[in-house]
Amino acid sequence: MNIKTIDINYIDAAIKLAVDNYLSEQQNVSSLFNNKYETEINKSINELFSYGLGVMAFENNELLGYMAFRLSGYEDYKGYKKVYSPIYGYGIKKGIDRGKIASLLFQHASENLLKLKVKGFEVKIYTHDIEVLSSFVLNQFGILCTDAIKNIDTPFCDTNINNLNCFEFSKHDMLLHKESLLKLWRDLANHLQASPTYYYGEEFTDDAYWEYINDINTRLFVAMDEGEIIGVLDASCDGNCFANSDKYTINVGDLYLKSTYRGNNIAQELLQHVSNVLKKENYKRLWVEHGTTNPNAQRFWDRYFSRFTYTLTRNIDERIVKQYIGN
Repeated sequence: MNIKTIDINYIDAAIKLAVDNYLSEQQNVSSLFNNKYETEINKSINELFSYGLGVMAFENNELLGYMAFRLSGYEDYKGYKKVYSPIYGYGIKKGIDRGKIASLLFQHASENLLKLKVKGFEVKIYTHDIEVLSSFVLNQFGILCTDAIKNIDTPFCDTNINNLNCFEFSKHDMLLHKESLLKLWRDLANHLQASPTYYYGEEFTDDAYWEYINDINTRLFVAMDEGEIIGVLDASCDGNCFANSDKYTINVGDLYLKSTYRGNNIAQELLQHVSNVLKKENYKRLWVEHGTTNPNAQRFWDRYFSRFTYTLTRNIDERIVKQYIGN
């Protein structure tokens, strides 16, 4: 087996592997569209390969697999960088030891990247690609979060079971209820920083949240009880890969409910209201990205959504990176 740096002469073979990867996952997740996405994957891989950060594995001049990265844009005060491999950033032929190939690809790609002062790695892997997923976990990667998707027709619950008022806030409504919304945002930040999540979240500032929910592409839905906001949910058309970036799919983001109201299906009722509104606008699917460290959140989202990708991360010890920079 030969391991070489990314070679655009084999881009058609790489695109086929990426398409096969997606179609395999689609067989396990019915909410994913039965679409090869060849145009979208072609464009994305051409751009990714232009960075030249990655490797390919060959046997008798046949492409067995590839792994490609791009710089994430992050650089710390010492100049150390991070790289990111999106869901189309890897592809491995079926019918071979795919876990072994995945491990070899990371081994050789990381050796080259450490010389560029890269110490942080983030990769997306399909949820049901167990061979490759297991290989990365054994290579000391940890799961950061997961993307999950559902058909909008699949109900969360019956509506109005708690006699609540659920509706969409206008930008003017947000201004009128600014302090209440910011208070809920701070409560969410505290919730995520507590055990067992321990997510500090430098982005958890009032200004960042206020700017986000006031963005023209962000929509905010609330549940109210006797004039008090008890739950919030934001939504946007932002997709993070070809499989959830179409006009029929919308992302539901931060969902937070006051602690005294939990356990009464209020979150489900708010989500059902949002689904009813969006369904009338011809949306077909909802998707969510959520962390995997909070068991309550996992159980909640997994009850209604199907996972289709994991985001995994690994950081290399700075002292090891220094040894590669010196070579």
